[in-house]
Amino acid sequence: MAKTEILSKIGVGSGLDTTALIEALVEADTVASKENLDNLEERSKNQISAFSVLKSNLQDFKDIINQIQSQQQYGFVGESSDATVATLTASGSKAGAQINSSLTVSTLASSHSLTGPSYSSATATVGARTLTINFGTWSADPTAGGGQSFTSNGQDQIQVSASSSTTLVELRDLINTAVTDSDNDGQKDINASLIYDGTNYMLMLKSQSGANYEMKVSDSAGSPTYAYDATDGAQLTQRVAGINSAFTVDGISMTRPSNSVDDLFDGFTLDLKKTSGTAVRVSSKVDLTSVSTLVEGYVSTYNEVMQSLGAMGANDQVDPENDGALIGDSTLREVMRELREMSSTGITGYEGGPYYLSFLGVSTQRDGSLSFDPKKLETQFKSKPETVRAFFTNNYATSNSNITIKAFDFVNTKPGSYAFATNGSTHTIGGVSATKSGDVYSVASGNPNGLKIEVKNGSGVTSGTIFYGKSFLTLLNDKLDTYLKFNSIIDTRMNNLNDTLRTVSEKRVALEGRIQKLTERYALQYSSMESTVAQFQETGNMLTAMLESKKD
Repeated sequence: MAKTEILSKIGVGSGLDTTALIEALVEADTVASKENLDNLEERSKNQISAFSVLKSNLQDFKDIINQIQSQQQYGFVGESSDATVATLTASGSKAGAQINSSLTVSTLASSHSLTGPSYSSATATVGARTLTINFGTWSADPTAGGGQSFTSNGQDQIQVSASSSTTLVELRDLINTAVTDSDNDGQKDINASLIYDGTNYMLMLKSQSGANYEMKVSDSAGSPTYAYDATDGAQLTQRVAGINSAFTVDGISMTRPSNSVDDLFDGFTLDLKKTSGTAVRVSSKVDLTSVSTLVEGYVSTYNEVMQSLGAMGANDQVDPENDGALIGDSTLREVMRELREMSSTGITGYEGGPYYLSFLGVSTQRDGSLSFDPKKLETQFKSKPETVRAFFTNNYATSNSNITIKAFDFVNTKPGSYAFATNGSTHTIGGVSATKSGDVYSVASGNPNGLKIEVKNGSGVTSGTIFYGKSFLTLLNDKLDTYLKFNSIIDTRMNNLNDTLRTVSEKRVALEGRIQKLTERYALQYSSMESTVAQFQETGNMLTAMLESKKD
């Protein structure tokens, strides 16, 4: 060690290592505060990391739930001996395993299609005119001479007005903007498009499929080039007539406006692909293999997530160093409790419900984990097939085909079965007063808040039941979203912990200031002591020298 370093540490008078002594005193005075800050910082960082893992686990769980939910299964499958002619697909929990029918397809349904007139450019102007489109059935294709009859189907008419500067493209867009789904079947009443035949452009109008959805077009212009009616004649050209599908099932002749038939077999959709001269066989059977795989996947994922969360709150009584980062944390306990409670939550809003996860063969073990028994699933399914739907699929249904659900609020409308009743002047849905506007009844309070239903005009229906159910997977998703959404309780905890880290940083700065002041104070005190000791030594040395001189 250099001489100057030694001299800087050893007191001039006392010979003590005052620098080390001061450091020791300051350390003794501040060590507890340092340790507290170090522990608080480490604990906060560990908890932030644990909450990040917690949120990641919940997001992974949600992603897997969405994958399972997208693979909706009903426990039944449909089969066809010739899928090029027709297919049979399970589409709901009411599917039955008793279907075994002979099918012959005579005619496929088609949409009424009209085209014209022709233009050399898509931006050519069409002239000022008002087009009015009605829907129904023609007795025959109207000609320029007229004379054919048209019977309206009651759908809302469409009316658009073009100016002298409106182009063919703009006319197409005007029609598509004005189009609605007036019969609430999920399809727009018509579709307008432009086609190019290699030389000219022309407008094409195509209605829904079926003989009852043909179009009558009236044109107000002096030259009604867009007319298709009995008065102004067929200025537009009919390319395809509106035709119903025609088929025979077990010797019974039937027709439908579409090639997709969902009202023939409960819970199944029959899709007609092409006509057939010979019969094909369509049938159904119980098939729980896919359902079992998906339920087993849910159980496995749930157990993995809960095991991970449990490790975060673990208490190692032998070695506290192995305790989980979130031991005793209330947020972790809440998340785990909510997920456990989902396993015993009743799923309402389904006919014959409520249903429970246990109906699928899922049970809770003593350690809180879930187990799955495919045999119990099969037994329960045969007596309560609706259970499978309640696990996978939301439910919007009514007990009467003349009652349809028009709207609901996914947040405010609570899942449940709601009785509808009216005596003409007083109306209730689920026991809550409802308001009537035309054929629509709506509720603005209580559990059915936001629910709107329509009762078919003239049906005479005065009562019925509305079923609005959220599936188990949807309910679980909603639960997970409360913890994954922005500013959730987990985000709040992490923000508070980050605030704690900032406080630790501020307290470290304050502690450094305190250490510096303590060091300066002790240095001043020991400097004063050393000065006093040095004076005593100097006096002693002087006295010693005087005494020694007298001896001499």
